[in-house]
Amino acid sequence: MKLLKRLLIFILVLVVVVAVAVFILIRSIAVEVTDADLPQVVYQDDSNLLITAQTNLLGLILADDSERYTIIEEFMNYIILDSIRTNINPDYDPLGDLDTNEANYISDEGYFYIDYVYAELNDNDQIVICISIGSDQYVEMHTAIYLTFDIDIEIQLLEINAVLTLVEYSVADHDISFKVLDYLMTKLDKDSVEESMTFGVLDLD
Repeated sequence: MKLLKRLLIFILVLVVVVAVAVFILIRSIAVEVTDADLPQVVYQDDSNLLITAQTNLLGLILADDSERYTIIEEFMNYIILDSIRTNINPDYDPLGDLDTNEANYISDEGYFYIDYVYAELNDNDQIVICISIGSDQYVEMHTAIYLTFDIDIEIQLLEINAVLTLVEYSVADHDISFKVLDYLMTKLDKDSVEESMTFGVLDLD
């Protein structure tokens, strides 16, 4: 009986420790992203997103250095939204009137969802892609992955090249090793992800 009692106490303590650890982990990576964080102008634009993005990119030719980064930010948001609606979820419209899973979530796999992906310019003139994810299955949680890219812009006559190179990434404000990213890349169908972009070249290698 004593052995059984000790075993039950051990199991109870273990459950409590695991529950507390999960709670602390969820709290440490909690990020609340809302509709207000989205680039409102892009999401309320009723024109052809791809054509608008390409037109904006041409503005790089006449823009000064500081304006070019802002143009890249807006361009990226048009391409992200166009890629989502073209290749993932044509009904995605989080700022619209419909309150459905299809309108609110880019992807909803049941056990987790992706509700926002957008680009913003940081103080170092780098593009930061925010991927907002969450779950309401077993434990309710919401966090965000941030991918930070250096921007290299080359303009020769009418040829424009903008290259974004990933330099760091984090979950909430916790930086993650590139070894972890390399491992995650082995679990993805990279060809499928790369082909989901409606403009430009995505190289996950």
